[in-house]
Amino acid sequence: MSKIQVDTIDTRSGTATMTIGSTNTTTIALKSGATLTNFPANTPSFSVKLGSNQTISNASDTKITLDTENWDTDSAFASNKFTCPSGGAGKYLFVFSARTDLAIDTQAYCYVFKNGSQILESTTGTVKPNATCSAHMTGSVIVDLAVSDYIELYIYQNSGSAQLAYANYCALMGGRLIT
Repeated sequence: MSKIQVDTIDTRSGTATMTIGSTNTTTIALKSGATLTNFPANTPSFSVKLGSNQTISNASDTKITLDTENWDTDSAFASNKFTCPSGGAGKYLFVFSARTDLAIDTQAYCYVFKNGSQILESTTGTVKPNATCSAHMTGSVIVDLAVSDYIELYIYQNSGSAQLAYANYCALMGGRLIT
């Protein structure tokens, strides 16, 4: 094996692409502990949840008060919504969950909204004809976002009376994908 020692590798003037390796190369190894710089990051990203139980009215869409941040890399989550920051446009993966109680023969829905319009729904219904149950909804979606687009999480339930959305079970997280 040969060894080349240099401080900088650069392309020739007028050349925009640098290729490391050849058609015979399958692995480029770095020494243990090496750091790569100037690569795109999977940011912005965030993870938020409902900090205390929230009342969900019967038969109406209710925005979940996601008031507890686990992290928010770009301070882009505020006022119960994620807003795509400047320089953050691209494809995002969002994952969500919600939990509420249901009465006999009723349903609950969890919605992801983009710019005030529903883009994804997760639903659950009771299966026990003589008992109430807890409904847990989860889902994920990949969405194209432009700067200032925003994402929100809603719950709907039709049990006949107000129900609770449960703290720590209602959550939304997301991050930009490197494409």
